[in-house]
Amino acid sequence: MKSMGQLRQLRAVYAGGVAAWSFCLLLTLIQDNGSARQAVVLLGLLAVFLVLLLWTTWCLWEAGTRRPVDRAAGTANAQPEQP
Repeated sequence: MKSMGQLRQLRAVYAGGVAAWSFCLLLTLIQDNGSARQAVVLLGLLAVFLVLLLWTTWCLWEAGTRRPVDRAAGTANAQPEQP
């Protein structure tokens, strides 16, 4: 599992990608000089970055909602029982 810092960095990268691809798509639509293929590619990139942004946000949320007691119980159960 990635560390929290790495996930936060990934989320920032994906958020930047969402903003950049949204801006590019908006410019393409406003200037009306882009092709339909270009718009579809930009929409695809936007969708991919949005899904990745949601995934990293969910991973961070899941990691943050776990209580330390739950983590300790999970590691305690992993140890073999003593006879």
